[in-house]
Formats: sequence, structure tokens, C-alpha cells
Amino acid sequence: MMDKVFWRTIALNHFQVPAGYSVEQLTPDLLSQLGDPDPELRDYYIYSTLENWIQEGYYTPAMLRPMVMQLAENMRHKLGTQGDDTVLLRSFSALTLSDILKYDNKHPFLDRSEVHGIMEQSINYLMSEQDLRGYVTGKGWLHALAHAGDLLGVLARNRHIGDAELKRILTAVAERVMLPTSYGYMTLEDERLALVVIAALTRNLLAPTFWPWWGRQLAQVEEHMKWEDTLRFTQPPDIYAYHNTRSFLHSLYFQLTIAGYKLQGAAELVETIRQTLNRLDPGFLSVEVIKIIDPDLNSDDLR
Repeated sequence: MMDKVFWRTIALNHFQVPAGYSVEQLTPDLLSQLGDPDPELRDYYIYSTLENWIQEGYYTPAMLRPMVMQLAENMRHKLGTQGDDTVLLRSFSALTLSDILKYDNKHPFLDRSEVHGIMEQSINYLMSEQDLRGYVTGKGWLHALAHAGDLLGVLARNRHIGDAELKRILTAVAERVMLPTSYGYMTLEDERLALVVIAALTRNLLAPTFWPWWGRQLAQVEEHMKWEDTLRFTQPPDIYAYHNTRSFLHSLYFQLTIAGYKLQGAAELVETIRQTLNRLDPGFLSVEVIKIIDPDLNSDDLR
């Protein structure tokens, strides 16, 4: 197995394949070190080399297909464990798989069944990963949930993903953010998952009537958590589920409104988010709450 100095030299040489070596020879080493706990080696040399070689077309479809299988297997490695280094291999395998899907989106080579298989594996990973830590000192970015979101966002743009598959992906995202958990979204997980929804929206395949239905799923958190009860929560998993749902919807709302998307269904989605947030968070865009901050503010000033 090649050492850190070897991979650093490749990175410093703009990721050119070194003389005397081939991509085929070096790829098994790269895949095996995707979960290395050294963040410099993993992020800047191992993952970045794979990312560059994939996007620059160093791999043929015949080479990429077994890589897809290996990365999917990596995503299942000790899936469900928490607090150890195994999450690194799962997380960075998901991120690398997203690079292969990006390449496929530009240079199609995967067939429909292959893409649908990757989608099912990706959804399973999103729903089953339990180690949701973002950044850990000495280990760097673990970011499993963010990387799962990146993967699903690329999948949502794939030509083999139709409206039924988009609905499946979006339902999984909604279910994920609502799950009771011991981790609150603190390192942009909410924004990365919101981008999955934006990616689906850009396909213009979903009827505007889909979004109110989707929003009702996210409002169901009210069945066991109401705004007026939040200060009395005693179980962190419920507190975090409530926080993560609100945070995700806030991120999605502001991404949509600031960007000003004119896509089919965008207006319906914004209105759905507004109504859902008003149920989960009565202070969201509330004139009454804003006037607590500034009692002299006239309601007409906010229109």
C-alpha cells in the first residue's frame, strides 16, 4: 500500500498518474484508504485523487462498474455502528459514488437497472446510518448525512430517475430528518439535504400537487411534539428530531426564496414550507413575534 508521501506527490502534481504506474494499479489502494482516519490523507489526497480521476475520464465504464459495486459494499460496512472510525469508509464511499454518478450524468454509461439499484442502496444508507457526527477534531469531516445528501442530489438529476423515483427519494429525505436522533444538525446537514429537494425540483417532473402532500409528512412531527411543549422535552432524540425538521425546512425555504426559482412547483413548495413551518414554529415570519422585538413597528411595514 502506497504511503502518504506518495499520494501527496500526486496531489501536488495536479493529480497526474505518476510514471511507471497505471490507474488500474493504484485504484485498489485508493478505495481501501477512503476510510483512513488521517483527514489530510483521506480528504486532500485519497478522495481528491479519486474525484479528479473520475471527473477527468481516467476510468472507462468497464473500470467504473466494479468501483460502483465496491463503494456500495463499503457503504454497508458495519452500517449501524456509532462512535468509531468505520463511518469514514461509509461516508467517503458515498461521496465518491456521487462523483461516479456526476460523471454518468455527463457521460452516460449506466443503465436504468444499475441506477435504480444505486438509488435503493443510497436510500438504505441515508435511513440506516447512525453515526451522524459532522466534524471531529483529529479525524476531520465525517459528514455521513451530508455525503448521503450529496449522493441523492446527484441521483435526482439522473436521466433514469423519473417522477416515481423522485417521490421515493424525497419521501426518504423527509423521513430521515424527522427521525429521533442523538444528533442535531450543526454542520450544514440541513442545507445539504435541502439541496436534494432543489435537485428534484429542477427536473420539472413532479406535479405541483405533490408538494402539499410532501409537506404534510413533515408536519406529522406534531403528533408527538408541539411547539408549546418544546421546553418540557426530556428526551434528546425528540428534541433533535424537532430541531432538525425545523432547521431543514428553514434551509429549504431560504434557498428557494433567495434564489427565486421559477421552476414548476416552486411556488407551491414555498407555500407548503410556509404553512408547515407556521404549524411547527408559530414564530416563523410572524408579525406578532417581530413586534415583540420592535413594538413600534407597523404591520404595514412588513408587507
